[in-house]
Amino acid sequence: MEATSSSSSFQKLEQMVTQLAVGKEGLLAQEVNTLLAGLALQGEVLSPGDLQSVSMFLEESSLGRQHWRQNLTSLLQRLATTLRWVLQGQPTPGSTWGYLVIKACLQVFQALPKDMAPLVWSTTGKSETLQSLLGLLLEVVWEKTLNKDTRLLAGTALSMLVNTAPQPQYGASAVLTLFQLPSQAGTGELKFGELVVEVPPVLESDGLEKLVLTRGLLTCCKMDILSCQLEGFPHKACLLLDMVFPAVCALIREQKNCHYYCFQACALWLQRLREGLAALWHLTGTHILAQDTKLLQEVSQLLWNNAETPVEGVSEFIHSSFRLLLEIYHLECQHFQDQERPLYQQMLQRVVSMPWQIKARYVPLCTIVPYMGSQQVLDAYPDLPQHLLSCLSTNHLCPAAAEVYKVLVQQQCSEWQGGQQGTEVALAEQWAQRWLPLLSQALCSPLPILQSNTANHLLTWTLRQLPATQALLAAQFGGQDTMSLRAWVSLLKAQKSVAGALPLGDEALERLSRCLGTHEEGVRLAALGLLCCSPNTNQPLSGTEMQLLQEFLPLNLNCDSSSFRQLLQAAVRKALVRLRDSSLAQLRGKAPRHSGLAGGAEQLTLAVGFVEWLLQLSIASLSPGSNYQRKKTALLLLAAVLETCTDTWSPDRKKGQPPRTMATLLSYARQSGCWDFFSQPNLLALLSCLQDSTNEIRDLASELLVRYFPATFPEPIALALFQLAQDSLGSPRVQEAEAGAVLIKTILQKSDSGTMKSLSLEAEAALTVPSRGLCFAQHLLHVLQAQYKVACQDLLRAAATTPMHGAIAALRRCLLQVPEVAISMQAAELVQSWQELLTCLVTTVRDITSLLLGALQSQQGPGADEQAAAPSFAEMGNAIGSLIMLGKGQGREEEEGDSVLLSEEHNLILTCCWVSVKEIGLLLGGLAELLLSPSMSAELGPLLPLPTLQMATRVFQEILLRCRHWGAVEGCSMGFTKFCAALLNHPDPELQAIPRAVLEQGLEALSGPRSSSITRRAAGFPMLFLCIVSGEAPVQARPLLTHCIQTLLTLATTALPQDWDQTLDLPQVCALHVLQTLVRGAGLGRAVLCHATPMMALALQGLGSPCWAMRNAAIQLFSALTSRLLGQPWSHRDGCPSEGLSLHAFLGQHPKLGAVLLGELKVATAPTSGGPRLHPALHAILTLLAQLQPGADSPSRYGGSGDACASAKGSCSG
Repeated sequence: MEATSSSSSFQKLEQMVTQLAVGKEGLLAQEVNTLLAGLALQGEVLSPGDLQSVSMFLEESSLGRQHWRQNLTSLLQRLATTLRWVLQGQPTPGSTWGYLVIKACLQVFQALPKDMAPLVWSTTGKSETLQSLLGLLLEVVWEKTLNKDTRLLAGTALSMLVNTAPQPQYGASAVLTLFQLPSQAGTGELKFGELVVEVPPVLESDGLEKLVLTRGLLTCCKMDILSCQLEGFPHKACLLLDMVFPAVCALIREQKNCHYYCFQACALWLQRLREGLAALWHLTGTHILAQDTKLLQEVSQLLWNNAETPVEGVSEFIHSSFRLLLEIYHLECQHFQDQERPLYQQMLQRVVSMPWQIKARYVPLCTIVPYMGSQQVLDAYPDLPQHLLSCLSTNHLCPAAAEVYKVLVQQQCSEWQGGQQGTEVALAEQWAQRWLPLLSQALCSPLPILQSNTANHLLTWTLRQLPATQALLAAQFGGQDTMSLRAWVSLLKAQKSVAGALPLGDEALERLSRCLGTHEEGVRLAALGLLCCSPNTNQPLSGTEMQLLQEFLPLNLNCDSSSFRQLLQAAVRKALVRLRDSSLAQLRGKAPRHSGLAGGAEQLTLAVGFVEWLLQLSIASLSPGSNYQRKKTALLLLAAVLETCTDTWSPDRKKGQPPRTMATLLSYARQSGCWDFFSQPNLLALLSCLQDSTNEIRDLASELLVRYFPATFPEPIALALFQLAQDSLGSPRVQEAEAGAVLIKTILQKSDSGTMKSLSLEAEAALTVPSRGLCFAQHLLHVLQAQYKVACQDLLRAAATTPMHGAIAALRRCLLQVPEVAISMQAAELVQSWQELLTCLVTTVRDITSLLLGALQSQQGPGADEQAAAPSFAEMGNAIGSLIMLGKGQGREEEEGDSVLLSEEHNLILTCCWVSVKEIGLLLGGLAELLLSPSMSAELGPLLPLPTLQMATRVFQEILLRCRHWGAVEGCSMGFTKFCAALLNHPDPELQAIPRAVLEQGLEALSGPRSSSITRRAAGFPMLFLCIVSGEAPVQARPLLTHCIQTLLTLATTALPQDWDQTLDLPQVCALHVLQTLVRGAGLGRAVLCHATPMMALALQGLGSPCWAMRNAAIQLFSALTSRLLGQPWSHRDGCPSEGLSLHAFLGQHPKLGAVLLGELKVATAPTSGGPRLHPALHAILTLLAQLQPGADSPSRYGGSGDACASAKGSCSG
């Protein structure tokens, strides 16, 4: 019973119990009956655990099925009671209770069909309980409040109940009744077999119920039911052809939010059609997919119209649908002995007529090849090799092109072998005639993307299929130029991955050395990859390979390219894994035998020596005089060494853990005087990196220290580091303050109770607080409060000597980036202390925010009144000037009056304000994300009470509404997005209401009159809305986003006043800027596309506004919409854009938007009384249409849009 949550565990346990109970079967059956009978009393609700037990015993246990067969009525009663309770809304939102009870119903219908049949289809045996359960299942199908998976499972359960029909006609009649249910609303009763269910008077359809029923039938309904003749139709009709297929077509046209399941239903329909071909031929007596049949035309059009759908997973269903369609057509042609098969040629012609940039054309092309033959396809499509080259230079088209190449080559090999029975060499020569120029050109191309894609996707596969092609390819790459060297290395690497080992002669080694020393980074990396990689991780490096690496690595530590450094680290890591695994194999006595390699002891010595050399090289490159590039590369190499050659376990990683026998190798190396990874010189070298001026160096060094080095620092080092960190936190330079924050976090993670007593922390916390994290947080909060007091008295002095951003950054790192701190927050004895500290912290940062933003508006203190908008740059300059004069006295005003450069004091105040505000936003957002997450237990009370969260909300509002500096706005926005997401996804309704209230306040403020201008695309105001709506869970319907956009659209379409003041921002203009921000928001993705049509209509309308600000905002909204609708442009080749969206696909995805564009084009091309006049929106529309790829069909296919475009062009030229 305890294993019912795991199918595999349950199966094993049942097998064990069955074996142990041999000869005592009766006793075992009695025990099972006792267990199952005690799940729930008659009429009681089954718990989720009970439901899992019911399902598991039905699915996996013969004794369980026997028990439920004997107690079927009782089980159905319990399931009906539970499902009724679920539909009344008793479980908590997001519960799986409903899904589990539907699953149990499904398995009852599936496991006990003979017992269920009389309850449904017999007049004398029909069950009132089952009748009630059927009504509840129908409610689930139409119940919009339940999640999609539960409703889909209910459709499968109904189909499984249909399968219990004793005769196919009975089941078909029941299905027909279900499909006609929406038209029967309020008519009284629905008859399902002998069961009679009352039809609800009103069925509020959301369209998903049709998908639920259709997908359920296609998933599991018996073929004899789907293919039997329906009564009452004028022709020989059946469910599969005359009911289910029209439903699938309607779903794909209507259900834009369920693309994945709709196309899954389409693929399932074709699969069931293939299964039932014999029965359908017998029923109809003719072709199902004859060339002139409406069915073939509709299926083909359905697939072609949606072949470019960008929804994830749909392309696989389209691919399988094309394959099934051609397979069915082929079977029919064979069955009816048709010699003419025009569908193949028509499909190929359509593929050829489409531009090569359209990815969808390659799916049917792969499907056609086996039926037409490779030669016929290549003859009809002579440009295919060149188009494949173009695709290989475009990342998103590369997999499709590789698949076409593989299908064609496989088909050619099959044809050549069948016709000639040739040898491997003959096959390779045949291949070379068609494909050798293609691969040679691609591998020798100056485009790195084309080289790498060809090597990765085509070259290795070709060598596996046709090994004899290696010699032909090698002959093409014998030159000494860079491209030939790159291609040669790629060929050797592919050959090594296929063969496993690649012995190199003297000439090849000399050429490889030349590749390692060339100035081209791509060639060097390829040669390095050849040295380091191997199909088997326990294949040792040869002495020559180690020597080449020792010559190569010191010369490549100063590379400027970040990608080069990352790839260098990845290659060296592979080499280290080989050294480690081969050494462990030697120590175990199971080393693989490779000719030409050194003996076991010598090999171990070489491996240990190489790792020691690499360690010393990395440490030496971390000296303070080294540049950023050398330090970063050295740290990456050191990380690879520590990750590979230590026994440190990383709990957060699923792969890459050290081998269990790693201690044996470590002991061997240390006996040799090597691999002292954690020596004091190595520790000091990494500690020096913590003071680096770049955060990448600091963070990586800190990560290595925390993850791999011993748990605590030596006490003298810890004390010196703490003093250095204290000094750095008080520096006005941002880099030094951030270095101090990293030092503080690292000390916290590498100290113990003994170290804590030695540190000079504020107050008596170090002696009384048992948690190191709480102790450090209290100390930093005291430091921050002291700095705030100085700032209240003299902001200039505070900015120069005690800026607050360092302490805030240290608090953020210690509270959010140290796992032990999060654990201590859940300790019962510390909850109250943490609550007090966090409340005090939020209060302090609120006061700091008010002080800093008020200072930039010539207002001091937390009680300053908030302005409706951010101050202008001139106002901020005047305010800062006043602060400087207050801090320095009045005597130097004249001296600095004529300066056109910002003074040092001016920069100090600006830095202190903006960086502190940014850090506050990141801190508050991270705290909400951490403390409101489901992993944090709420049993001891919230660590951030409601008043504290409301206070933090006001801080975010103040920053976003009163700040103009984009860096501060961006940092605050990141924090506010996390803050809103944590609140909106929290189960407490009071917390969920906070972002909603802020959104309403923002919309109200947006529509009101303004006393000043915020300019610059509404400053930080739009980010307020973006952060809130981005916090909504993506799986939900996003009601806040819908409400926000609809309100903004209404505001933006309001007529402009007769006498607007162009020095102030109009609400309509601000609404357009907010919409533009929402469209560009990366967190919203495709969610905003549901509202693309009204926004596009608004943007086009705004282009004709008499107000310049309105036209400016409209063109920015139009540009954002265009990027979101078409996606970002892919890579370019020879100046030609390679976006893959055609006009037809665009109009298919956004049919209403097509009507808007066409309406504007008609207005633009309509004759006017005053002669030709350029329509304001015409240029924008033509720009949008020009970015689409042409389709395979004539313009007449799209209705009047083609003619309207032509007329518009004529008007422009006139």
